[in-house]
Amino acid sequence: MAKLRSEKAGLPPGSLVAVSEDPEIDTTIKVTVYNAEEVSERCAVTADKIDVGDPGRTVTWIDVAGLADLKAITAIGEQFNLHQLLLEDVLNTDHRPTIDEYQDQLFVVVKMLSMSPDGEEVWSEQVSFVLGKGFVISFQSEAGDVMDPVRDRIRNKVGRLRKKGADFLLYSLLDVIVDNYFSIVEDLGRQIEAMEERVTERPRESDLLAMQELRRKLIAVSRQVTPTRELAGRMNIIPSNLIDKGTKRYINDLQDHTVYIAESIAMFRDQLANLENTYHAGLNMRMGQVMKLLTVISTIFIPLTFIVGVYGMNFDHMPELHWRYGYYAVMGVMLLISLVMLWLFRRKGWL
Repeated sequence: MAKLRSEKAGLPPGSLVAVSEDPEIDTTIKVTVYNAEEVSERCAVTADKIDVGDPGRTVTWIDVAGLADLKAITAIGEQFNLHQLLLEDVLNTDHRPTIDEYQDQLFVVVKMLSMSPDGEEVWSEQVSFVLGKGFVISFQSEAGDVMDPVRDRIRNKVGRLRKKGADFLLYSLLDVIVDNYFSIVEDLGRQIEAMEERVTERPRESDLLAMQELRRKLIAVSRQVTPTRELAGRMNIIPSNLIDKGTKRYINDLQDHTVYIAESIAMFRDQLANLENTYHAGLNMRMGQVMKLLTVISTIFIPLTFIVGVYGMNFDHMPELHWRYGYYAVMGVMLLISLVMLWLFRRKGWL
């Protein structure tokens, strides 16, 4: 990515350079035009001739997947009069979530999150939206997203989406992306709860690495949720004629969702910190138990070693050495000393 971004060094502002894009991914354009009575879906044949509906009667959603075709992106920009800086930010796929005003258009950038198939990584894909009068354009790096529920609501006339304008479509798309944050954060929460049970019962060395991985995932999600919360807050107060007052009530709810997710992430991070302390406390307790056991064993063997050392000396005149029952007496004394010491340790609560 650093190499691709360096290609923009020295170029004039607004120069279109695809950043971190796979040239093998084709650019596809799907156009959905709908109103309360009807809906039509089709793929655009060429990027410079996208048929849109009447802004006063219909809402048009242009869904662009794949950003490697700069000619197609440029053609879309020319047809819809998109600012060059806006197109530059569309192609800059590591852009921070934000919202900008461009004359009679609003430009919104968010991150669409997903878990890798093995559940080890949190993947992030940038999705850019352009809200204009009667239309919404979405740009994403490749096909496949979390916005199918919105498409189904449009096709099946579910809810109030078909009766609302383009601003409500933008809200719905943002809402389904944020709702996907919930599923990822809740999944991480379940992993933390399972980790807590394991650490409480029997901490293992591998648990510490697993906790570090969970913290890294939470940080990755938090990096996108925090600016998205700021985006929703600004979108709720931005003085734009493109957003209806009724839609702003829903955007306020969207902001509440991002705040809740951010608070959940903060809670989970605190829970992980406490869990790490519990992990170290558990290891220290186990180490203390091992050291106590070894100390008890060593203490018991101290007098026994003394007795063995005395009778291991090479003196000729040691009466016990020539006594018939000397061996049994010494072993009995050693056993008696061990039992007495064990009884004393148990009485004092050391065992």
